[in-house]
Amino acid sequence: MARRLPPLNSLRAFEAAARHQSVSAAARELFVTHGAVSRHVAKLEEYLGARLFVREGSHLRLTHDGEAYAAGLSQVFDKLHELTALRVAGGRSDTLRIGAYPTFADKVLIPRLAQFREAHPGIGFQIETSHTALEPHDLEVDVAVRLGEGDWTGLSCHYLFDEELMPVGSPSLRCGRKLTDARDFEHLVLLHAQHRPNDWESWLRSAGITDVDAHSGMRFDHSGMVYQAAINGLGLAMAQTAHVRDDLAQNRLVAYADTPMKTKRAYYVVHLPSRARDPVVTAFVRWLTAELGPR
Repeated sequence: MARRLPPLNSLRAFEAAARHQSVSAAARELFVTHGAVSRHVAKLEEYLGARLFVREGSHLRLTHDGEAYAAGLSQVFDKLHELTALRVAGGRSDTLRIGAYPTFADKVLIPRLAQFREAHPGIGFQIETSHTALEPHDLEVDVAVRLGEGDWTGLSCHYLFDEELMPVGSPSLRCGRKLTDARDFEHLVLLHAQHRPNDWESWLRSAGITDVDAHSGMRFDHSGMVYQAAINGLGLAMAQTAHVRDDLAQNRLVAYADTPMKTKRAYYVVHLPSRARDPVVTAFVRWLTAELGPR
């Protein structure tokens, strides 16, 4: 008997919109237009003969039928993800694909992976990096490190550590001073990462320092370049403390404040709920939380 299935593109559009509670976010994930997602959802509603969403201003709310359909559909897509991932990996279930931000991978993850391999010699791994968060919902990764508030729908989230910001620079620039008011910034250049344009502004506000142009200075493509520029004496970086711990310990960089500023965000390792019993995913999550999580 032939299966009676709705249009698959409509299913993908609806599942993404339901997961994000946003047509715009679904469009970005699927690399289509806002209108295309809306048309696919409308086509699915027509096929099913039921309303799936109710618009409340600029927000979407799932109807009762929509909630039930989205929950079942997410399970089906998660299973399809697993089956496809195994084939993409050549049928090897012991190869772990890890998603991370580039600087986190360079400064935090890679220096520790030899320990993971020693503890789990039978598990292979590959790392995919992106300045934007990689999604375990995509086929590229099995687990991912994400920065945020840990409230991502449809993901199992395991807390690692809070994000902290600290001004750092070369010991040659320091001259024994801390940054306590605008006068301390004279002749100092601020270094910025393109994808983190507001770090200096946030720190200066928290420190109560005014009359400093938080957006002046030099810009670089990513945080790793900013830290290297600071090591080379080009200026001061607003660093995530986890990224520069080794540089501080080896005196390549020094702190220009007594205590770091905690943001409202934290790092988490995330995966699909359906992978909770996968021994490879479980081994990595347990290892990483033991390495980086609360002591």
